[in-house]
Amino acid sequence: MPAPTLSRDEVVQRILAEFRRSGYQGATLASLSEATGLGKSSLYHYFPNGKADMGEAALQAVGVWIGENVLPALSESGSPEKRLKKFSAGLSEFYAKGSRPCLTDLFTIGEAGELYQQYLKQRLGNLIKALAAVVTETGISAEEATRRAEDAMITLHGSLVVSRALGSTAPFTRTMRNFPAVLLGQ
Repeated sequence: MPAPTLSRDEVVQRILAEFRRSGYQGATLASLSEATGLGKSSLYHYFPNGKADMGEAALQAVGVWIGENVLPALSESGSPEKRLKKFSAGLSEFYAKGSRPCLTDLFTIGEAGELYQQYLKQRLGNLIKALAAVVTETGISAEEATRRAEDAMITLHGSLVVSRALGSTAPFTRTMRNFPAVLLGQ
């Protein structure tokens, strides 16, 4: 597809794919240019502050996708277990069943960590609060529910890193299958 026909959203998705492939640190303007089919000057047209704007756009696109396709499961009707299963299925889809890398990992190393730490802290904090709110519906204290939600996020992100290191999606798949049980203490 010729570059001029790409929408900004398509450009951002290609940038996100390059960050997933190379990491934030490893992605260069040359590799981002190649991934999008746009020249460096065209990338600067879309993203005046260069790679920093590209990373921000990629993270915002992820936030929108998660907000539209994963988080709504937590506020639907049904039992907490059913909603947590649907939530974990949405995350599994986002991470292509464990074959895509952990973005929290990729965007907290080196320069990216300095640029996006507050953004990621806020997003992850909101996610933990949303999970904890579902867990408290089962009668578990808010403090314990928050601890379980934090532990679930640790396990989720760790399983992505371990899956990548082992070259196997099995750790991630197992984590997502057990996600509701870990949160609900079953």
